Amino acid sequence: MPTILVFFIDLVLAALAVEGAGWIVRVGFHPDATLGLQGTTVAASAAVLTAALGCYLTGLHTSSLLLQSKQVIARVALVSVTVVLATLTVAYFIWYQPIGRVGLGFVGALTFVGLGSWRLLYARFIAKGPRIPMIVLGTGEVERRFAARLNSLAHTRYEIRGFVAGGELPAEVPEAHKAVVLGTPAPSDGPAPPVLGELDALDALVALCLREAITHAVVVGVPGLSEAQVQAMSKLQAHGIRVNTAANIWMNVALQVPIDMVDVRWVLNTFEQLDRPVALAAKRLLDLSVAALGLLLFALMFPLLWLLQRIDDPGPFFYSQDRVGLAGEVFRVHKIRTMRVAEREEQRWASESDDRTTRLGRLLRRLRIDEFPQFWNVLRGEMSLVGPRPEQPKIVAALERDIPFFGYRHLVKPGITGWAQIHQGYAASVDESAVKLSYDLYYVRRLSVLMDLDIMLRTAFVMLARIGSR
Repeated sequence: MPTILVFFIDLVLAALAVEGAGWIVRVGFHPDATLGLQGTTVAASAAVLTAALGCYLTGLHTSSLLLQSKQVIARVALVSVTVVLATLTVAYFIWYQPIGRVGLGFVGALTFVGLGSWRLLYARFIAKGPRIPMIVLGTGEVERRFAARLNSLAHTRYEIRGFVAGGELPAEVPEAHKAVVLGTPAPSDGPAPPVLGELDALDALVALCLREAITHAVVVGVPGLSEAQVQAMSKLQAHGIRVNTAANIWMNVALQVPIDMVDVRWVLNTFEQLDRPVALAAKRLLDLSVAALGLLLFALMFPLLWLLQRIDDPGPFFYSQDRVGLAGEVFRVHKIRTMRVAEREEQRWASESDDRTTRLGRLLRRLRIDEFPQFWNVLRGEMSLVGPRPEQPKIVAALERDIPFFGYRHLVKPGITGWAQIHQGYAASVDESAVKLSYDLYYVRRLSVLMDLDIMLRTAFVMLARIGSR
């Protein structure tokens, strides 16, 4: 479901919750109460906007999360409490529209019921509802792996019904393109979709699609499409059967770029996406504005942070380290030191409970305060607010040997936060780095100022939930 539609539904249901709370209070408790959009208008509007925005920031608009009922209930509860607090703050301290405790309680309760119920019902529709049937042009290894993975995703309405033989990958395709890096382990059980037809029999293939109501065909976006595949794509499209690339399908359902489907076309399209001077200038202006405010806030916190660090673990306040940035250039990143001095130069991944981290350092990492000095790197143009997280040179060298296309993340400036950070968090192994790369490539492909703003807003919830800090 489109994000804008989810946001609109949340607005409507939150407004109904506020109005419902006002009606209950007037009927059962205080007949003269003015709670609602016609009475305490400003406070009620604050409640409605807080509810819709809170659902968005907590990820409650994503289909994959909706199938996790416990997560849905917990996050809707968090949003409902935030709605009550926002309503209370606006009513009593900003607009002076008193709302009783009973009214606030009903606002929170009805918001929880409304926002949670429709999501749980929609989740049942996603899990049990009809699927959009698709066929895959080709029967090669990558095609079968893609079909198995797509069919294993419970939150998507797509379903691969079968394959069309005759479009296997040519033997000269590099082994790197066959890497199993699609974000989730390959399913090992369940029947594989059957072969439904041949590319050489296009009329029979079109008839099959029309008879079985198959409305979509998928071609794996790797080099070396055969002539038969191209002819089949043209024939199917002419008969109203939409042809999609596997990479685009996967990006839409998993918000990742499948590494084993990166090809020349993807690279060229990405170059065009990055060749937009106005968009890049707007992104740089956003970087400068937020970085200046961040450094001002850091300057205000500096005396207290310096004193606390001197008490906890005397030594240098700042910690600088080489990182790899745009175009593979190495620069010095600056952070508040969170590890003991003796081991600060060791280049290795941090663990969940790293014994090198100081007591104050653990707190600073959880709150992401140790990242504040990186606003200086942003001002210098070495980093951006949003982008792939910069890695240490030795780690980058190792990952470029083990993971295909890892260097493509250096097409943009590294960032303090990023698309991978809000979806996966910290990577501490080659496998985790491969999954994280699939998110980074998605960001590189879809880069925009609006996406940067989206990531920055959702980073606040990631920080609150302590996701990805080590």
